[in-house]
Amino acid sequence: MKILIIKSSSMGDVVHALPVAFDIAQHFPDAVIDWVAEESFRDIPRLSPFVGDIIQTAFRRWQKHPTAAETWHEAGAVKRRLCDARYDIVIDLQGLARTGLVTHWAHAPKAAGFSFGCVREWPAALFYSSGMRFPLEETMGAVHRYRALAAAALGYKAEGRPRFGLKTFRPNPMPLPGAYAALAVNTSQARKLWPEENWIEVARQLSEHGLSSVLFWGNDEEKQRVERIAKQAPGCIVAPRLPLADIASVLADASIVVGVDTGISHLGAALGRPTIGIFVQTSLEKVPIVGDAEYVNLGGPGQMPTVDDVMQQCGGFLK
Repeated sequence: MKILIIKSSSMGDVVHALPVAFDIAQHFPDAVIDWVAEESFRDIPRLSPFVGDIIQTAFRRWQKHPTAAETWHEAGAVKRRLCDARYDIVIDLQGLARTGLVTHWAHAPKAAGFSFGCVREWPAALFYSSGMRFPLEETMGAVHRYRALAAAALGYKAEGRPRFGLKTFRPNPMPLPGAYAALAVNTSQARKLWPEENWIEVARQLSEHGLSSVLFWGNDEEKQRVERIAKQAPGCIVAPRLPLADIASVLADASIVVGVDTGISHLGAALGRPTIGIFVQTSLEKVPIVGDAEYVNLGGPGQMPTVDDVMQQCGGFLK
């Protein structure tokens, strides 16, 4: 059986969908599982040993130049590749109009997704097969919702805790002589940030536990933030700007991951590292940290965690 999974963006959402590949591989060991991902996130599904080919889209770039010849050439190549693959079923975990279009491009005999009342953008559901639109609400939580959709589409039960089973495919680009924590202090939404003075204190206390702290960044503003933190806290190392595959390798060697609600935090947990998620404004109901090892979610809307809250959990994980 050839199965196409569509979960193209963003980073944390793609991570949350990876247990679907694990589940399918357990129930259908001989299945071929391919994945559609936006070019910025193509290395995330590659971390799953259960995923075969990655079909790369570039809608974020194409939308900026919709009439360009290059856009039409690239989109046409994706369409031909999907059609030529002859998938038995497509499962659209994204639920956007553009991913509904990608579902259509595959011309599979079966296409599954969320129902009109539950899908993110209702035109997507127009491209799903009759009887394959499932009413699964976002309040289920992202990981459980994706697992439930794939299970319903393929006729099995998604039982037990989610499993990822990820493996990095590049060496650690910055091996350190001692143990270290990975701190995910940055996020694309300012409302999710945790105060810098809190990060400085966390890094200081981790240093007292014998751990240095590695901080990541992806743009100039984020770089300035981690540099301010590193200047005021002992044992901080500002990583160079790294591609996602290299970030995964750094995370995989960390003793602990501490981060706000951002893709790096979710990836650290999925890689099996003890992870503490710091939630400042995000609802824990929809996108909690989930992983293959110990993890905990702290805070929520109007419930900002304190440094003591975080360090208490760190102490428990580092024993």
